Amino acid sequence: MPSIKLNRKNLKNNLTAYAFCLPWLIGFICFTLFPIAFMFATSLTNRKLNGKSSFVGLSNYSAMFKSENFWNSCKVTIFFTIVMMAVTTVWAVIMAMLLNRKQKFNGIFQFFYFIPSVVPTISLAYAFRTIFGKDAGLLNYIISAFSGKNSSINWMYDPHTVYLVVFFVTLFTYNTGQMMLVFRSSLNDVPRELYEACDMDGAGAFRKFATVTLPMISPIVLFNAVTGCISALNGSFALLYPLTGENGDPNGMTQVLSLLIYKEAFSNMKVGYASALSVVLFFIACLFGIIIFAFSKKTVYYEN
Repeated sequence: MPSIKLNRKNLKNNLTAYAFCLPWLIGFICFTLFPIAFMFATSLTNRKLNGKSSFVGLSNYSAMFKSENFWNSCKVTIFFTIVMMAVTTVWAVIMAMLLNRKQKFNGIFQFFYFIPSVVPTISLAYAFRTIFGKDAGLLNYIISAFSGKNSSINWMYDPHTVYLVVFFVTLFTYNTGQMMLVFRSSLNDVPRELYEACDMDGAGAFRKFATVTLPMISPIVLFNAVTGCISALNGSFALLYPLTGENGDPNGMTQVLSLLIYKEAFSNMKVGYASALSVVLFFIACLFGIIIFAFSKKTVYYEN
């Protein structure tokens, strides 16, 4: 009898736990699993924006792999993801280390730096578009005022400056600000005794960072690298569309796959083809995740 009562109690506890998980499970099935499955199914059709579709098999993929725009977008996507992930992670570490130094007004600096991070990416991009505009841009006005010459640099549509503008804007996105706060929290958890041992050995600031700080925060670096990769792949549209348009000007240099997906789905009304592009983007995200976690096995340090 006691064993029967115990089994009933365990069953009740398990059912209670599953009941609490049910809302999340329903949301996951409806808003994640079903859209992914629908995307895969739609990629095998010639579905238009008006809803008309018929099964075409792998024709979308065949046309995709023959398209120069697709291969260009793949190259731009991989380049943009790697550079954005590196730039935002390194910048967040630098900002976190500066804020971790016990100086006056650190809290005020953190507050003002983080404000742009909570602004919607679309609004942030349009604000920077005003700054980097060619004719009425604030930056050109400042350069003209100091140089005494009329400056009309087309910052966002010049092949020599477009990447500088794009990656500069990424420093103020939500993902970078979030990284900074996470890194600062992890820096506070590094044992002070390790730094004291380095001082006794006469180690400099760079050696302390390379041998103590970086290994101790390497799990957080991994976490932020993964979130930065996801942000670069998923959030690139909201950042690049207001800056360079759906064509990824100049000359497709900033046309990541998300921009190409938007263009094919809503401008060319090829929803089936856009779904096939989305499938490729999905696998690129998976590939980045696999590579990062494989690389982390040899570089990430865990105390236990």
